Amino acid sequence: MSTMRGFHSTEKAMTDDRETAHRWEPVGDLPLAACQVWRLKSDNNFELTVEGDFGTSERTLKIDFQGVVALAAHDDMLGLTKIRADTSIPLIGSGRQASYRWPILRVENSHWLRSTLGPTDDCTHFLLLSLECTVEVIAREATPSWI
Repeated sequence: MSTMRGFHSTEKAMTDDRETAHRWEPVGDLPLAACQVWRLKSDNNFELTVEGDFGTSERTLKIDFQGVVALAAHDDMLGLTKIRADTSIPLIGSGRQASYRWPILRVENSHWLRSTLGPTDDCTHFLLLSLECTVEVIAREATPSWI
């Protein structure tokens, strides 16, 4: 692969340009279930806390994002996301909700991330799906835990 001032050769660009959404399993005991809703809390220090209820346990998944560069939240009924229309979303794959979309994803080769102004070399595009809303975050770090 040849690189020149941030641009890759045409061959590399054609194979790597495809945006892909991958299952992210930030905790080992994540249920095979859709998230019911994501709740957002933020402050002025470019940090964000997102809490998700999966309706299958008494616990709530909490993800603390540090170094937030961009945030988008949408009513899920509108189907709006920052990913391309041809980007496929992995499914849960088994259980009662096998045909539902996997709720926690990392987007590789994100077009939204690449179009975001500012230093984003060490950032990741996170895509959080629920039955009620979609939350997308570009951040430097994400720390998950059950509460």
